[in-house]
Parts: sequence; structure tokens; C-alpha cells
Amino acid sequence: MKWERVITVFLTAAVALLAIFVLYHMIWWQPKPDSDSWVEKKLFVQNMSALPYNGIDLSQEQGYVDWQSVSMDRLIDFVYLKATEGSTHVDSRYMANVTAAYNYGFLIGSYHRFTSDSSVEKQFFNFNKNVEHSAQRLLPMVELNEASVRGWSMQQVQDSLALFAWLVNDFYGSLPIIKTTKDFYETRLVPRFEDYPLFIVDESESQPMVKAEHFYIWRRITQGTIPGIVYDVSLDSFTYGTTLRDLFL
Repeated sequence: MKWERVITVFLTAAVALLAIFVLYHMIWWQPKPDSDSWVEKKLFVQNMSALPYNGIDLSQEQGYVDWQSVSMDRLIDFVYLKATEGSTHVDSRYMANVTAAYNYGFLIGSYHRFTSDSSVEKQFFNFNKNVEHSAQRLLPMVELNEASVRGWSMQQVQDSLALFAWLVNDFYGSLPIIKTTKDFYETRLVPRFEDYPLFIVDESESQPMVKAEHFYIWRRITQGTIPGIVYDVSLDSFTYGTTLRDLFL
């Protein structure tokens, strides 16, 4: 009987210690996430989403958009919609998006994804033919990066982009905004395009530093959340000193 009491006390104490250990790990103790962990990435997205933004840019990748719900977001001053890519592709959601966004009073701009797969003239024709001109209130925009112009030398990139920009300026009376990454801009476009309007894709908490006369917009986060848009959407901010008037067509 004596040994039975000792064993019972020992087992009771062990269970109590185990319960305390489990509760501690569930409630108080939190492991430090690795730099590549899902937890850290999730927290980064949540923190970035909480930062102020001034506009959004989207394409068919966001699927159906409830623009009535989007219009409830008072932080959105501008919307850029993908219209075309290359010489033949037209964004499948462009016309629906541009019509609905315009009807809900958004200031809209359209953009073209520039590629090395076809001639500059054919790409401009594709863009200009499919843009809803009556809804445009903001400067046209051309997007390019290392992947979209793969195979081109720096000279080919610059000459082709300059020709596309000249065609845009000739028709619209304004140079297009160049949308690209900080690295691509600094290694492939500087100094030739330093006086062009600029949109830098750079997910950071502070504005990236680039050498440009008209650095207007930077993308703060790609995985943003906006009511009315089911999938992740890009959240964009004005750079210091930029106002909506700077984007007007």
C-alpha cells in the first residue's frame, strides 16, 4: 500500500507538470520564426497592409471585382488597370473593370506590359486600339522588367522603350509612366530615362531611393486586401511631394 501511494503521488505530479508545460507553450511561449517561415511572411503582409496607400493596380488575375464595395475604400485615389500585353494579348477583365470603375467615379489609367516578343509599333497599336479612351483620366503606363524583355540587350531595351514612349507621347500628348523594379531601372534604364514619370515596384516600409526627376508612385505591397476584390491586389502609394494632379493626363 505504501508503494502504491508513492506511485500515485509521482504520477499525479508528473501529470501536473505536463499540463503546466503544455499550457505554457500554448499561451505564453512563442517561437521565434525563421526568416523564411510562413508566420514571419504572414506578419509582414499584415503589417504592410496596415500602411496607408493611395491607389491600386490590377488585372485579370484579380478575377471579378465588386467595384461598389471597392468604392467604399476612401483611401483609393487612383486605379491603374492592365489593358494589353505584347502585340496581341488583351486583358480579359479590362473592359468590365474600366467600365465599372469609371461608373463608380474612380480616376483611371491603363497600362501595357511591354515584351520582347513583337515589334514596338505592333505593341502600341494593340494598346491604343483596346484602351477605353473616354474613361482615361491618368497618364498611360508601360510595365517592363527583366522577364518581359528577356533576350534583349540594354541598348535594345532602351531604344524600344524610347520608341514606345514617343508613340504614346505623340498620341496622348504625355509621356507614359514607366513601371518597373528598382533594380531594373538602375541597371537598364538609368540615365536615359531619368526624366520620365516613374512607378517603382518595391515592397518595403519606406520609400525607395532612386535617381529620377518624376518618381511618382511606388508599390508598397503585392498581397494587399481590399473589400470587393477576392484575390490579393497591389497597394500603391504616392512618393513624397506627389499629388494626384501629377498623374493627370
